[in-house]
Amino acid sequence: MKDRLVTYFPIVLLVFHVVGIVLFSQIANASKLTWLNILLCGFLVFLSESNLKKAGVLLVVIFVLGFVIELIGVKTGFLFGNYFYGKALGANILQVPIIIGLNWFIIVVTSSNVFRSLKLPIILLVLLSGLLATLMDALIEPVAIKFDFWHWKTDQIPFFNYVCWFLFSSLFSYLYLSLTNVQNKTAFYLFFIWLVFFIMLNFI
Repeated sequence: MKDRLVTYFPIVLLVFHVVGIVLFSQIANASKLTWLNILLCGFLVFLSESNLKKAGVLLVVIFVLGFVIELIGVKTGFLFGNYFYGKALGANILQVPIIIGLNWFIIVVTSSNVFRSLKLPIILLVLLSGLLATLMDALIEPVAIKFDFWHWKTDQIPFFNYVCWFLFSSLFSYLYLSLTNVQNKTAFYLFFIWLVFFIMLNFI
């Protein structure tokens, strides 16, 4: 039953994001629904994992570490650079949106599944996943500023932000790829859905 339902998840996500593009283009405060999008994506990506027990452990680890990294970044500026979060991502703890940990999980899992079917050496998969995750962050950055996800305290996004994204996403990707061995097709398709989604939002 689960396997049959999972086959429909990419379609659900595609429809949801098409609606999202329409909402972003027509409604001024549509960005306040972003946390719901992240929640849905995370839920469906998680359910699409072949081993939910291992996926649950990975979700908790990446969620917590991702949140802690962002907390350090916001409070100290030592990681990523000097930035602060807006109100679009929902409830927060110590000025960091709770949902941001799930966002790390989604980006890492989607990036890790793009080349997974090629059966490349894990170190190469990890590096490619880190590059893809950093690419996704680069696409999200202008959208984030425009729609009040987060803001930088300077006019330019520091290059160190992308260095940190590559390092941390590669580390998380290594954890994910080491503990799982089956391609998550929902995550695979979601990477490209998000790719098109954020490219389009950059032009809205």
